[in-house]
Amino acid sequence: MKKYLIALVALLVVVTGCGNTKKLNCTMEEDGTKGVMNMEFDKEDNLTKLTLKMTEEFETELTKEEVETYKGVSSLACAAYNADYTDCKVDVTSKALELEVVYNVTKMTDAQREEEGFTKEDTTYEAMKKDAEDSGFTCK
Repeated sequence: MKKYLIALVALLVVVTGCGNTKKLNCTMEEDGTKGVMNMEFDKEDNLTKLTLKMTEEFETELTKEEVETYKGVSSLACAAYNADYTDCKVDVTSKALELEVVYNVTKMTDAQREEEGFTKEDTTYEAMKKDAEDSGFTCK
């Protein structure tokens, strides 16, 4: 019975298309800045989602006033990213600034894709990997 259930689950995975997506994970670290870029692609090799997380460690610890100033400026910058297809979050501590921007490419119109630089020919798995590596990321 157990073998039958395992075979049935495996068949369902194949039939429902699970596993038809590719993922690309890239990292970089340079002069106190750490970056992580995670990308998801559909079965046609189109980018569907891009998550970029950047952490900037400060050389000296910030005062409370400086943290508040950074939070205000960062929030304004993040607000410029927010659209119906993006989500932007910023966290500032006395030691670091963390920024996360998520692009849900499937929610973008063709005009938005063009404006943001997410044209279909530029967002294949290989094109995105090359672009990330050219920008200093190491991808797996």
